[in-house]
Amino acid sequence: MLYPVGFLWVIGEILMQIDFIGPRYIEGNPQPLHFFSARYIRPFRMHIFFRITAQTTNEALRCLYLMFFELGYPLPDAIQMDNDAAFRGYTKKGGTIGRIIKWICHNGSIPVFNAPNSPWNNGAVEGGNSVFDRKFWNRFRFNSVKDIDQKLDAFNEEYRMYLRTECPVPKRPIPTPDPRKVLKKNLSFSQPFLFLLRVVRQGKIDVVGRSVRIPDQFKGQYVIVQIHMDNNWMKVWQETNTASHLIIYRAFNM
Repeated sequence: MLYPVGFLWVIGEILMQIDFIGPRYIEGNPQPLHFFSARYIRPFRMHIFFRITAQTTNEALRCLYLMFFELGYPLPDAIQMDNDAAFRGYTKKGGTIGRIIKWICHNGSIPVFNAPNSPWNNGAVEGGNSVFDRKFWNRFRFNSVKDIDQKLDAFNEEYRMYLRTECPVPKRPIPTPDPRKVLKKNLSFSQPFLFLLRVVRQGKIDVVGRSVRIPDQFKGQYVIVQIHMDNNWMKVWQETNTASHLIIYRAFNM
C-alpha cells in the first residue's frame, strides 16, 4: 500500500494539519475541556493550541479565523484533516459539503481529508498533540479554566520557540465573512477543489456520503479523490513510485 506522499508535496507550498484534543477534565470542574490543534509542517514548523468549548464546526472556524485574520499567520495552500464530523460537516444528504470545506475553499486554501480511521495520516499534528499531553497537560495541576488559559499562552510561546524556523511573510488573505455566522448561503470559491485520501475496501470508497465503485485491482490501495465543486466532476487517481494515474472520471453533482 503506497501512501501518496508525492501528492502532498505538490498540493501547495504551505501545508497545515489540524485536529481536536479532548475531552480533558480538571478536579472540581465536571465540564469537559477541549482543544483545537493546528500545525504548520512546511515550509516552516509551528504548532498552536486553542482551548475551545466543544469539538464543533463553529469552534474550529473561530480558531481558523483567529489564526489567519487576527493573529496574522500565513494562510496555508492546503489544510489536511481527519474525517471528524465537525470538519467534514454534519451532512446526511449525499453530495453535500460542510461549512468548514466552504470556508477553506472560499479563502483560497485546499481542504484535504485523510482516509477514515487512519490517524497516522495526520502524523505531524498527532506528534504535536503528544507533546501537548506530556509537556503541558500532564505537567501541571490546574485549578481553574483561567489557570489553563494562562499556562496555555506560555506553552504556545515556549513550543513556538522550540520549533523555531523562519516563517514566511503572510499572504494577504482575501476578505472573509465572520465564521460565527451560519454560512447557509452559497459562497464563491477562490479555489474549487476538494481532495480526499481513501483506502479502497470491498471494491468501493465513500465520497461525501456516496459510495463509489472502484475496480477490483485497487482493493486495499490508497487513492486520491479530486472533486471540482463548481464544474461538478470527480476524478480518482492512484499514485505510484513514478506518476499519478487516472482511474475514474465522472460527473459528480454537489
